[in-house]
Amino acid sequence: MLRRIDQRRHQREWMQNIRGLVLTWEIMEQEMNEFLLENYSDDLDLDIQNVSLAETAEPPLDFLLPLLRYQKEWLAWSIKQETIFKGGILADEMGMGKTVQAIALVLAQRELKKATNGSSILLSSPGTSQELPTIKGTLVVCPLIGAMQWIHEIERCTTRGSNKILFYHGTNREKCMYELKEYDFVITTYSTLQADYMPKKKKQNSSVGEDVSTRNSVLHSVKWDRIILDEAHCIKSVHSNFTNAVLALESFYKWALTGTPLQNRIGELYSLVRFLQVPPYACYFCEDCNCTGLYFSFYDACPQCSHQPASHFLWWKKYIEEPTWLFDDEGRDAMVWLNHKILKSLLLRRTKKERAVDLALPTKTVTVRKDSLDDRENDYYKTLCRRSQEQLDIFVQDGTMINKNCHIFAIITRLRQAADHPYIVMYSRKELASGNEEAGDVEQLCHLCHDVVEDPAVTCCRQVFCRACMIYLAEGVMEKPCHSCTKPLAFDFTRNKDKGESSSKPTVKGFRSSSILNKIQLDKFKTSTKIEALKEEISNMFERDCSAKGIVFSQFTAFLDLLQYSLNLCGINCVQLVGSMSIAARDAALKRFTEDGNCKILLMSLKTGGVALNLTVASHVFIMDPWWNPAVEQQAQDRVHRIGQYKPVMIVRFVIENTIEERILELQEKKKLLFEGTIGGSSEALGKLTNEDLMSLCSDICFYVARSLICPKSVSVASAS
Repeated sequence: MLRRIDQRRHQREWMQNIRGLVLTWEIMEQEMNEFLLENYSDDLDLDIQNVSLAETAEPPLDFLLPLLRYQKEWLAWSIKQETIFKGGILADEMGMGKTVQAIALVLAQRELKKATNGSSILLSSPGTSQELPTIKGTLVVCPLIGAMQWIHEIERCTTRGSNKILFYHGTNREKCMYELKEYDFVITTYSTLQADYMPKKKKQNSSVGEDVSTRNSVLHSVKWDRIILDEAHCIKSVHSNFTNAVLALESFYKWALTGTPLQNRIGELYSLVRFLQVPPYACYFCEDCNCTGLYFSFYDACPQCSHQPASHFLWWKKYIEEPTWLFDDEGRDAMVWLNHKILKSLLLRRTKKERAVDLALPTKTVTVRKDSLDDRENDYYKTLCRRSQEQLDIFVQDGTMINKNCHIFAIITRLRQAADHPYIVMYSRKELASGNEEAGDVEQLCHLCHDVVEDPAVTCCRQVFCRACMIYLAEGVMEKPCHSCTKPLAFDFTRNKDKGESSSKPTVKGFRSSSILNKIQLDKFKTSTKIEALKEEISNMFERDCSAKGIVFSQFTAFLDLLQYSLNLCGINCVQLVGSMSIAARDAALKRFTEDGNCKILLMSLKTGGVALNLTVASHVFIMDPWWNPAVEQQAQDRVHRIGQYKPVMIVRFVIENTIEERILELQEKKKLLFEGTIGGSSEALGKLTNEDLMSLCSDICFYVARSLICPKSVSVASAS
């Protein structure tokens, strides 16, 4: 390390002699090197985020709920944090009350401001506007499913009438633009924010520090007192318009709440750092002068300093992201700086295990149940696997595999669906069309997962995708071609998805006209291995506790329909919650599940209900199909295992042996180690990852999956290499 630091010092001094000037970024690099010398150790002890805090603060007078010890520690830490960094990241494990803690902070700061006659020192962040009108309110941005949860929690935690709350959502939302200053809390969704955001057409000479957003949006036209991002990992893809809509908001204080700030790669942390606008980590710098800012375009020479684009760099990318890609000695330096300096100053994380005494939660038992396909299902799966491999061989022969992310994702998705039930693939719109059968008038389907669209993202060529599918696909590539028109994908969130005409065919009572149940012959209905396994586990649940309730998660709404139909035949009362439902319908489904003692099972889409819900009325969780991110499954589990739960929690994860699902489990384990080695602070976990593992986690995920996940060991097919 001494040699590396000495090389950087000689290079700086050489450049300083040439230009006759010491630059700001060079001083910061020197400070970084001095920090590394003081904090470097051979064992790379990263356990620094999870320390207990000595200082606590009592909740404000108008906050009604008692706070636990670790929540009082947060309150003291966050108040101090707002004086130094104007915010930070609360990364407590899911189910530990991040929402309640955030509400306590808002009320505590309001009480402090009143005590000091409203005076406060408000320093602007780099690149922010001073022209916007300021308002007293706190803006909360969250997934749609969590909006009502926030409203209920604010009402539950505070005295009646002490806070005015606005839910900024729906077609008439802009009518309240002149009333924003009257509200203490404004709740909105990521989708609403994206739909309202209207960026300017970027000029090719856009410069460092130039604010590229226009303030047409109601929410972008004011400067908030505080912005809170709930489930902040939603903005992990910094290149998307979805994230840009969030970054264009302005406020005095900013907070990111997420139990999973890192899901796939270290680069995802940059989106949160950029949202917090913490210098120097979020800033661009010029190597030849002191030009700096949050915004920069590489199209032309910088109009601020006239130096070429190649002379500019992003601090985070140069000192953190690029070194960790290789995980050599430079990468090791970057990991020390990231954990001991950046995360230690910005992030607070506590886990249920560490704070077990405070929480007094019941036990949580996680079981992976492995089953094998029956002969009929196995024959179908092998056939589908061979077809998939043949298609991949064509991509390899044509030399186009690296550009076929959408196609590969769709191929993989069909294999995952076949492991749930062959019907999901056999009766998808694509399969029916290929067989010259009548697909019927159905709701718009996602062009990646071939399931009913949830939270639609519409491309400019009118292709429709689930937002979750596109976010996952975007994790591996910055620019994606549309699989239909081959142009770069661009999304229009202001358009409504096509509803389609209602089918003239008789429909099954209680299900949508687009349901898979309306395409199959129910008198010849055949079950699947997973359906029978679920029925067995639910039967065991009732034997242990006849009053118990369970939540069934799947990523495919077609499978949820098949499950509900099968469970209804057994006399089990169910209710569904999926992304295509309106807010009123979602609330009604949740109310029925929580209040109706006869409604035992909630069937929920993982894309919709995996975050921002409190469902402690249930004590069992059944995860029907593994997702690429272990964090997503963990979030689903913690809808039940959280504050307010008094029964032991049982989690069952269903996996089919000798299928793609086993490969997904392997990938999950690697991602867990990456998370534990950074956010969790475990040097042991990081040491279990090889350089090849780290490079694969940083590479194009679709190419990696196509190369190593599609064909199980037991299926003999031609290699794609």
